[in-house]
Amino acid sequence: MRRAFILFFFLTLACAAGARADEPGFTPAPGFVLTRPNDSGEGLRLGAEFNYISRADFTNGLGSVSVARADVKADYSLFSLSLGVSHFLWESKANVRFSEGESRDPWDDLYDVTLQARLLNDTVGDHWHYWLNGELSSSFESDFPGAVGAGFDGGVAYDFWDGWMLGLSAKAVALSALSDALFGDVKFGAVVAVSQKSLRNTLRAAGLLPDLPEGKDSIGFSFYLTGAEKTYRLSPDSPVRRNGFLGMRRSAVGASLDYTLDEHWSFFVGPEYNYGRQYILYDSDGRQTSSHRLGDAWGGRAGFRFVF
Repeated sequence: MRRAFILFFFLTLACAAGARADEPGFTPAPGFVLTRPNDSGEGLRLGAEFNYISRADFTNGLGSVSVARADVKADYSLFSLSLGVSHFLWESKANVRFSEGESRDPWDDLYDVTLQARLLNDTVGDHWHYWLNGELSSSFESDFPGAVGAGFDGGVAYDFWDGWMLGLSAKAVALSALSDALFGDVKFGAVVAVSQKSLRNTLRAAGLLPDLPEGKDSIGFSFYLTGAEKTYRLSPDSPVRRNGFLGMRRSAVGASLDYTLDEHWSFFVGPEYNYGRQYILYDSDGRQTSSHRLGDAWGGRAGFRFVF
């Protein structure tokens, strides 16, 4: 297609991490979902995630915003369908300016629809786990399908020390009929994850807290670093950019507590610190017209997964 596809082909060698490969899958960080290879059968799996980023000011002093987001996801066999909506809570729309002159009402909600097909999902020995997904996505303010893209994401996790997992990840989705420099969805990340049982075994082996009781594999902890850029198609009558595009960049560091209740239910919750945030506006041909930086902000995420 475009030479951008060459780039994301190599980016798909990136990865995600979670619990041990022989444990029930849990979600240690955004986008890092680890399931056993034999967990990709015919069963239906449902999940939901909720994120919040607290209010932050634009660095040019032209307004402030907080963001709430909800995602729902369904997996069946080799396929996954997810729907997401981000709701923007502007402190005062009259103070928000993305161009010279009078203020213009910005967007309120942005939507995502993503269809994935699992291409690879396997283990190598007792320590390595990898997978690769193909993806079609649509991102828009009001009119479906909006910004349509195709690409891949992939993963590999490594048990580097008695149940301590290390993973890296990357994802790239290119938009059709646009500049090679404009991607629909680009992500990268790194995560360290460990179960409560493995953590306590490590502390006892190191001579720290030798009387610590046995832990549980059903409880896990993870620490992660992520970076992402996502592009949305604005509405045809958008006051900001008619038929234009909005690119959103952010990086985050966070922690997560994961709990597997039983063979059906698992939950996660944790804080997150968002930094390096930027909103970038493009015209209908994908040419950048302006960029606007946001201050750092605290946030959090929580969610659940149900396996039938």
